Amino acid sequence: MDDATRAAFQVEGDWPMARRHRIRWAECDLYAHVNHTAYLTLFEDLRVAFWEGLGGSFGPEAIGPVVGTLEVRYLKPAGFGDEVLLTCRTASVRRSSFVHEYAMWRADGLVCSARGIIVVTRGPVKAAIPEVMREAMIAQGAEAQ
Repeated sequence: MDDATRAAFQVEGDWPMARRHRIRWAECDLYAHVNHTAYLTLFEDLRVAFWEGLGGSFGPEAIGPVVGTLEVRYLKPAGFGDEVLLTCRTASVRRSSFVHEYAMWRADGLVCSARGIIVVTRGPVKAAIPEVMREAMIAQGAEAQ
């Protein structure tokens, strides 16, 4: 992320993945506030892009990321038409899971944050994260556990 984007959205900390987004009406409730489930979908879009960026794929035979737990903090309401920046980073990585952190930023700072334990599976069974993916997560700042 460049310095201008970081300043425009008052981003704090290091976030290797960032994506701009304008809030659509479909993501809002009757009062033009972002519906709480829309935040989760936007963070899921980052998770999918992150996994694909590591060389992963999705499908019945592929190993893939599944949300084990997700804790969300809604700090300020976002609304229709808001220009936001969505960010994602891996805090730590284990053999078959990793901790992902997400944030939504607006010109007035942090709007929403989330932290999830993401379990890698093949079908219903836990699977080891390929070493090349683990190494990429560590290179991006994840703590190896």
